[in-house]
Amino acid sequence: MTLEVLSAAAAVGTFLVIAATAVVALIQLRHLRVSNQLQGLLAILSLPLEPILLESFEFVSHELEGRLQQPEFRRELEKPTVDRKIHKEMRVLDYYERLGSIVKNGLMPEELYFDNSTPEQYWRLLSQVIAIRRRVRGPVVYDNFEYLVARSRAYDRRHPEGNYPPAESRLVIEDVWLAEDRKLGGAHHQRAVVEGDVGR
Repeated sequence: MTLEVLSAAAAVGTFLVIAATAVVALIQLRHLRVSNQLQGLLAILSLPLEPILLESFEFVSHELEGRLQQPEFRRELEKPTVDRKIHKEMRVLDYYERLGSIVKNGLMPEELYFDNSTPEQYWRLLSQVIAIRRRVRGPVVYDNFEYLVARSRAYDRRHPEGNYPPAESRLVIEDVWLAEDRKLGGAHHQRAVVEGDVGR
């Protein structure tokens, strides 16, 4: 075997080792990225369960609409700084504003987040607070939250029937209480009759 052949074989061997190392590195980077995304998602989804945020979400869900009927409560929202002990809704706004920035900057894939959660309900509950805050500071206020909701709606348009994999068969669930509940004329049955859903 000539020196040229040995040299060529060594070069090919070196190339194969480098290529294999690069492939392994890419696989490790992908696993690391997936792991980081999972950790990020779990952190985002668990934050609202922290006591101070949980209390704030409960306030928005059950008390905010009534409090917005009070002129003084609304006037306080026009001030440059708002007391978050009274205006607990501000903590929820801050949460979604930061989350919107995370998604907007590609730090969390939107498909991953929207497959697990949606900001739509809280946008609806908080939209009048945002409108009041924007009277003074303009549309820049909570624009990351707005972006998050816009992307959520786009996701819903892409997945109007949910995001169940189309190639995967669905499981059959027998509604064992359906006949009895319809016979009793429960609220769900009455709403279905009004909306024309019975028999679909």
